[in-house]
Amino acid sequence: MRASTPTTGAATASPAPAHAPARRVEDAFAALHGADTALLVPGVVAATTATLRALTNPGGHIIASDQTADPLRGVLTQELAGLGRTVTFVDSTDADAVLSAVRPETQVVYTQSLSDPLMRPAPLNELAIHAQMNDLLLVVDNTALSPAELRPLETGAVIVIEDTALYLDGWGDVGAALVTGLDRYLPRIAEQCARLGGEVPDWSAHLLERALSTLQLRLTAQRDGAERVASMLRAHPAVRAVHRPSFDEAPWALETHRGFGGLLAFEVVPEIHDLTGVLAACDDGHTPLGSTARLPARTSHAHLSERVRRELGITRQLVRLAVGVTGADALSGRLRRALDTALAQRNGGDERC
Repeated sequence: MRASTPTTGAATASPAPAHAPARRVEDAFAALHGADTALLVPGVVAATTATLRALTNPGGHIIASDQTADPLRGVLTQELAGLGRTVTFVDSTDADAVLSAVRPETQVVYTQSLSDPLMRPAPLNELAIHAQMNDLLLVVDNTALSPAELRPLETGAVIVIEDTALYLDGWGDVGAALVTGLDRYLPRIAEQCARLGGEVPDWSAHLLERALSTLQLRLTAQRDGAERVASMLRAHPAVRAVHRPSFDEAPWALETHRGFGGLLAFEVVPEIHDLTGVLAACDDGHTPLGSTARLPARTSHAHLSERVRRELGITRQLVRLAVGVTGADALSGRLRRALDTALAQRNGGDERC
């Protein structure tokens, strides 16, 4: 059975009535994406699980981004497998690779709009064409960009999912997710969310509603700050690669993107083993609007074998950096000094998170 007629979930059901604060957040988020309705869900894993369960049938096949990290990767490979779905992980920034993975039973293509941690933009226009030609549903996790930078529904996606933690909730007060998209699919997803249980408290919804009103201002500052930090890193001898997309590298994105948000990643030269000082220089997480850093090989993608990480390009020297709303120039200065020190020392200790 193809994606156009999934039987999981009741297509005629209506979402359960939301409390007033949650409804206001849902309406605001839907409007940001040019949609009519949205769902506020207590967590991005729950939101994604509910979406994929709702849009596929037992026996169905999902094509997913190979950058997907735990715990969601575990849900895809274990929980959905237990429900009769199969998943193939591919480089979803390569439209041809996605097309090659399509099977007769494929129902959904699930991708990140910007792969995390390597920050490669997905060619959503191409993916949408492939999806439509093969009767598939394109589901996009837009967390890394937000509607301030990209509105995937305008490119042909049918569902958009966003974790509130990165951008939507600018102060780190709320752990939740939002789902929006075509009206005919939201009731199915709402039913699956209800089965999974849980709800976002009214006060959390109120805080999220407040944060959405400043999203564009915050994203503009974070985007500009990330560009300045990336420029410094590209010129530093301790850095062998900077992963930060640009319109020069992805000219097709001029039609769809305002920018590429506040995320970037960089790899230090292999001779530098101890990244403790580099991480400390990056991390301004003691303020809600500050910058944070992590080593994906030791955190989000630690569940993968070293061989798989190497194939994905996630090295031990890769640092993923979320640039905050404030202090980008100070961050650049701290980071430059830390890299200078690390390059001078070149000690043989293992990096630590």
